[in-house]
Amino acid sequence: MPELKDFAGSVAVVVSSCDAFFDAWRPFVFFFRKHWGDCPFPIFLIVNRLRVRSNFVKAITVGPDRDWACNMQVALDRITQPYVLYFQEDYFLNAPVDRQQLAADFAYAFERDAASFCFYGRSQLEADFVPLNDRFGVVPASSDGRTRLQVTLWKKKVLASALRPGESAWNMEARASERTRDLLALSYGRRDNVPIPYLMSAISRGLWTQEALLLCRENHVRIRPHFRLEHSDVPWRRRLRRGIGRVRLAFALARERRQVIDLDDPME
Repeated sequence: MPELKDFAGSVAVVVSSCDAFFDAWRPFVFFFRKHWGDCPFPIFLIVNRLRVRSNFVKAITVGPDRDWACNMQVALDRITQPYVLYFQEDYFLNAPVDRQQLAADFAYAFERDAASFCFYGRSQLEADFVPLNDRFGVVPASSDGRTRLQVTLWKKKVLASALRPGESAWNMEARASERTRDLLALSYGRRDNVPIPYLMSAISRGLWTQEALLLCRENHVRIRPHFRLEHSDVPWRRRLRRGIGRVRLAFALARERRQVIDLDDPME
């Protein structure tokens, strides 16, 4: 049976982020360490200019924030491993990683030379989705959901080739499926049997989700600085809270630029 350590030299975890979301970095690291503390892969966090300190993750400083695609390209150029396991800073692990199942999935992807393998169940299966077992299958070439940015194992060169300067992560998901039509894309079909359980997403439209705040409270995780407000389903409240959050973010960034952020702080 394959083990995750068998892929240690070939896979790196890349955590997509930017300084505007630095309040999610400590909770992200906390939950990652709690549920996958023995991860055998190097973990890289994309930052702009803020300085961080950690024995668990390594920052890739990409400079002033241009756009998601440009930040990601700079980061990929600095990662030597041929595969990356893509995360975002607000994907909080909420249960232990199934290491044996994940190792088997990695082995399948490597043996078939898959371009990508999404470890998040699809919201709706396409009519021509091809199940390979009771967990995952082949995403059809005609699908518009081939370049999903949930937790996904990517061949680094495929992800890099799909990037376009100026695009956001949402642009990438909406436009880039055409760029991978001829490549093998795998995906889980359901969300109740995935090997990497996580909250997707902790931040919605710039505001903390109720689920994320509850998860942090249950685990005694203190969000600091807490400049970002809670999400609301009421449009005018959401707009107001985002505006307040942007003002608070500017002050929080000014303070944090004068110091080093300790990501290994237990926060309890």
